[in-house]
Amino acid sequence: MRTLLLTAALAVIATGCASSGGFHKLYPGMSSQQVVEAMGSGPSRAQEFPDKSTAWYYGEDRCVLMREDKLVSKSTTEERSSVDTPIVSVRSTSKALCAPEGYAAEARSEQEIDTPFGTFKGNIDPAGAVKKVKNAVSGDEEQEQATTPAP
Repeated sequence: MRTLLLTAALAVIATGCASSGGFHKLYPGMSSQQVVEAMGSGPSRAQEFPDKSTAWYYGEDRCVLMREDKLVSKSTTEERSSVDTPIVSVRSTSKALCAPEGYAAEARSEQEIDTPFGTFKGNIDPAGAVKKVKNAVSGDEEQEQATTPAP
């Protein structure tokens, strides 16, 4: 029994290490070849910028910014907030983003809501969600639909 628990614990640890690759080993100044060796593979996608730098994305949660064959910076997806209740849990994350200075890059965020009815993912506008709930509770949504002429 003890051996079985130890084996299961080691398998979980090994899986965690394998899924993150060598991202924690990356540091500014590494060559592109060193980055590929540390990560165990090339990027899953890349984005080029006019200043000749390139963002390499490893999945949706990790990226590195390369310029002149050198690693400049790296970024990971970060959880901004989390609310867990017995009925609903809400997580808001800021997705990994790599862009050179001076280039406007729109930060991507994602919310995930777990309910007994299912899980909802996406970019949820809190103000819009509150308005919909208020309209549904007050009945304004039904009135609004009733006053809209049919085509």
